[in-house]
Amino acid sequence: MSRFHQRAPGNRGFTLVEVIAVLIVLGIITAVAVSRMSIQGDLISQVDIVKTHLRFAQLKALGDDRADTEPWGINFGGSSYTLYRNNAASSIRLPAEDSNIHAFPSGVTSTSGTVNFDSWGSPVSGAASITLSQGGSATTITITGNTGYITP
Repeated sequence: MSRFHQRAPGNRGFTLVEVIAVLIVLGIITAVAVSRMSIQGDLISQVDIVKTHLRFAQLKALGDDRADTEPWGINFGGSSYTLYRNNAASSIRLPAEDSNIHAFPSGVTSTSGTVNFDSWGSPVSGAASITLSQGGSATTITITGNTGYITP
């Protein structure tokens, strides 16, 4: 039993200074990783929300026979966007929102512009794109001209 408690000569383990240095380095690496994930997480989640709302406007246009003359669409304005119909704000709420307006969280912005959908679910003006950005990261959402297919 005493044999297990004996230490080999020269094997003294880690010093307190070495342990503290390793913990400090791990803390710095963790802080950098968490801050990067937080920034990209906001942008990624906002891209998904915008795609969902674009699809919602597209579905409203598909179900509306008057969409060729009174198109459904989304008007982007930098820090927010609005669901509208026939160039006027719609009274219908966006999915998972309290109104027809979605405001981006702090730091997330979009290019300004409008995406209109006809009764076939295609963008009225042909292919369209909206770019969301936060910090140094940016993602462009593209709506294909004839099909209305939405891709990030």
